[in-house]
Amino acid sequence: MKLRIFIATLALFVIQTSMAQTETKTVYPVAVSFQSVCCGVPTDSSIRSFITSFKKKYKIKTITGYHIGPMGREGEYYLGFRLSELSKKQAAAFISKIKYIKKLTSDKGLLSFKEKLEINTASISQRATIKEVVF
Repeated sequence: MKLRIFIATLALFVIQTSMAQTETKTVYPVAVSFQSVCCGVPTDSSIRSFITSFKKKYKIKTITGYHIGPMGREGEYYLGFRLSELSKKQAAAFISKIKYIKKLTSDKGLLSFKEKLEINTASISQRATIKEVVF
């Protein structure tokens, strides 16, 4: 009887451990959400120009973003930033300034900004991937 309880407990532990290993959560201090209203998402050109000017002002070589998507039917995706290459002051400045970026008027879709976006790789759609983008 004790052996059966031990085996059942061990089996539950192994199952729980294997499930925990497949779930990886990543927190992005700031992320840009590219959303579609009807006909596609906006371009990332305004984000790219902001990052270029930010790098120049703060004398930073690279800023790494992560393209997470597609999250919907029309190509919706997140552009998440870990900001590990920035100091705390630079990261705070980046987060506060990126929120003021507007999409180009000719673009369809919406831009929105999220702080502390948590992505669980096990819960995103099967089509979605996470790709590193170096700016």
